[in-house]
Amino acid sequence: RGFSKLPPFWVEGSDPKFLLGTDAVGRDMLSRLMYGARVSLFIGLSVMVVSMVVGVALGLAAAFFGGIVDVIIIRVMDLIMAIPSLVLAILIIAIIGPNLTNTIVAVTIVGLPRYVRLVRASALTELTKDYVSRTPSSKRRASASWGSARSRPRRNGAPCWPTRAT
Repeated sequence: RGFSKLPPFWVEGSDPKFLLGTDAVGRDMLSRLMYGARVSLFIGLSVMVVSMVVGVALGLAAAFFGGIVDVIIIRVMDLIMAIPSLVLAILIIAIIGPNLTNTIVAVTIVGLPRYVRLVRASALTELTKDYVSRTPSSKRRASASWGSARSRPRRNGAPCWPTRAT
C-alpha cells in the first residue's frame, strides 16, 4: 500500500525502484508498459519480416521472369496500392476473421507492394548492367539456370532492401 501512486523518478518524492512510478494499486508502470508492448512489437516485427521475405521473392520473380509473370505481379501490387491501406486491412480482416494471425496477414498484404516494387526496380537495374548482360546465361532470361549471373543482381540489389524495412 505504501507504493501506490508514486511519481516517476524525475519528480520529487519518487522511489528509484519504480522508474516510471506506480499506479493507484501500487503496480510498477514500467513493467506494465513492457508487458503491454509485447503484442505490438510482435505484430510489427512479424509484418516486417514476412513482408520483406515475400516482397523480395515476388520482386525478384517479376524482374527475372518478366513477361506475363511480371505483369501479373505488378498489376496485383497496383491493385493493392489503389485501395486505401486502412480500408484494405479492415476488408481483409472482415473476410478472413479477426485474430492475431489474420491481423498480421492483413497488414503484410497492405505493406507488400513497397517491397515488391523496390526489389523489382533494383533487380531490373542490375540486370541491365554489363557484367550481367554479357554473360552466356543472360540469353536464357527465364531459364532454370540461376548461376552467377542470376545471383549478382540479388547480391548487388540487396543493400536497399533492409533500408526499406526500417
